[in-house]
This record gives sequence, C-alpha cells and structure tokens, in this order.
Amino acid sequence: MGKMAFLLVMGLSIAVGIVTYTVNRSKNQLVENVTGFQKYTTARNIAHTGINMLLSRMDSHDSAILDSLVPGKKAAMVTNFLAGKCTVTAQLASPSALDTIDVLCNAWFMDTTKYMKLRLRRKPVPFPVVGQAVGLRVPNVNFKISGAGGVYGFIDGRNHDENGVLTPQPDTANLPGVGVLNPADTTDILTYADKINGTRDVVIDSTLFDPAVYVDEYINAANITYNDGSVISSATWGTKTDPWIVYCKGDVHISGTVTGWGILVVNGDLRVSGRIDFHGLVIAYKETVIDVLETGGGSKISNIIGGMLVAGPAGSSFEMRGNHTTVYSKKALEIAKYISKLQWYSILYWYE
Repeated sequence: MGKMAFLLVMGLSIAVGIVTYTVNRSKNQLVENVTGFQKYTTARNIAHTGINMLLSRMDSHDSAILDSLVPGKKAAMVTNFLAGKCTVTAQLASPSALDTIDVLCNAWFMDTTKYMKLRLRRKPVPFPVVGQAVGLRVPNVNFKISGAGGVYGFIDGRNHDENGVLTPQPDTANLPGVGVLNPADTTDILTYADKINGTRDVVIDSTLFDPAVYVDEYINAANITYNDGSVISSATWGTKTDPWIVYCKGDVHISGTVTGWGILVVNGDLRVSGRIDFHGLVIAYKETVIDVLETGGGSKISNIIGGMLVAGPAGSSFEMRGNHTTVYSKKALEIAKYISKLQWYSILYWYE
C-alpha cells in the first residue's frame, strides 16, 4: 500500500510538472511570437515611413534628392526613428530612361530586418510637342533672316545631340525647320530656304502650342525671374545635370554671354545681341518681337539647341541677324522635359 501511494504521488508530481512546463512553454512561445511580430511590424513600419519620407521629399521638389536622379548618380537618405534605422536609395532604372526610378529600402529594428523595393514612373507636367526647330504661332508673321559679309543666321530641323553636334544622318528624329499657322506665311519663309534645313524647310502646323495651357506651371517653378526691361550682360542658368527654368516677366535683352540648360520663358520681346548658348526649350509669347543680333564681328556664334516656340498676334516678327543658329535637339528637349520641379510620380509596383 505504501509503495502504491508513493508511486501515485510520483506520477501526479510528474503529470503536474509536465502540465506546468507545457503551460510555461506556451506562455514563452506566446511572448516570443508577440515580441517577434512586434519587431517585424515595427521594422515594417520603419521601412514604410522611410519610403513615405522619400516620396514626400520628391513631391516637395527637394533638390537634394531630385538632383541625383540623373544617369550615374544615386539619391540616398538615412533616418533613425522608432528606436530603429532606415536607409533608402533611389536611382534611374536605366541610364537611357529618365522616366523610371527604382527605390530600395532596408529597415532595422533590434534583430529584425525589413526589405522593400519600389518602381516609380515619373511624368512631366504638360510639355509642348515640338514639331519643328522653330514653331511660329503667329498669324501673318514677319519673318526675316539677314546678315552681311556671308554671315547669316541658320535654322536646322535635323536632330542634334544636346551639345549641338549633328547626329549621324539620316536620323528618324529629324524635323522640319520652321512651322507656321497660315499657308501664306510659307511663301515668305521660303525666301530664306538656303538658310533653313530639315525634313522640309517650312510646314503648316495647325497644332502649334498655346502657352496658356502650361506656361503658368513653368513660371511658378522658375529658378530665377527677370523683370520687364532687364538687360542681361552675363549669366549661367543651370547645368546639364541641373537644368533651370528661367522666366522673363516682360521684355528682355541679352547683351553679353549667357549659357543655360532647361526652359527659358519670355513673356514679351526677346532680343539677343550677345552670345547665347542655351540647351533646351525657348518660349517667347505675347506681343513678341524677336531680334537676334551678332556680336564680335561674327566671330561668336549664338546658339539655341533644342527648340524655339513663338506665339503672338498678327504682325509679330521673328528676325535673325548675324551669326546665330537655332537647331533641333531631341536630347536637349528631353533634359528640359525632366526638370525635377516639373514631375509627378506614380507607383508601378511595390515589393516587400
């Protein structure tokens, strides 16, 4: 009897021990599971927050981020919050495509890591279709190319690279030299056919841009603004990797040496008597009279590399004098099109 009682007590003790161990183990596992889930959730929240911070900086046109979204560069951001750390990088998915951006994110919380990858598509705000080297949205335009001593202006609709070098020909990107609204204007322009090149010297284009559709976007995002009557003797407007938007609020006279990349908007008369070397899009509109003059006895060539669009009422004029060239460049216009301040973004995919 005593032996049986002892065995019964031992059995009960073992059973109670097993039950207690199992309960404690379940509690420990529950704590570990809850803790693990909390660490995972926190790491995930840190990653999401880091990406949202990057997207917010892109949306607010943070130049520290956007200026690095060019071929050969990478934007990076490191943040610490929620007792964790997050690194986010963004770069072009391909050096040849400016519209697709890959975003990578790594977040750490305690011993837990969370990885995310996004692909973004960026699109510019409305950007005019450039169908010619020079587009003249002017009824009955007064057009003239003049010079002396064999020095004349020249308009070329053949495609050039962003530096103004003619691309290997023939090039499917080539365009006509000049576009006008009215058939009657073609007769006057063909008088200067020997000073115009392209798939055709001049074409009738009823779809020529209307600056009112989009120019306010450019004005609001301008890097620099000049007042009416400004005389610009020397200036540098942006670079190839950091193109600018330049707004002239009224008539402007470029009297010296000016270099620039991006978009030049002139709401008034544009006169160039110095040397301009501008890569991108030039827009002159309103009561527009354009007078381009040579300097230095014709030894300095003035260039607009990209495209030029002019809009004004009947009787407005476009005149080129001296050693000035306007050449079409698909690449220079693409650089202007993707100025960081003029983009909006959409998410193509989000991988976790």
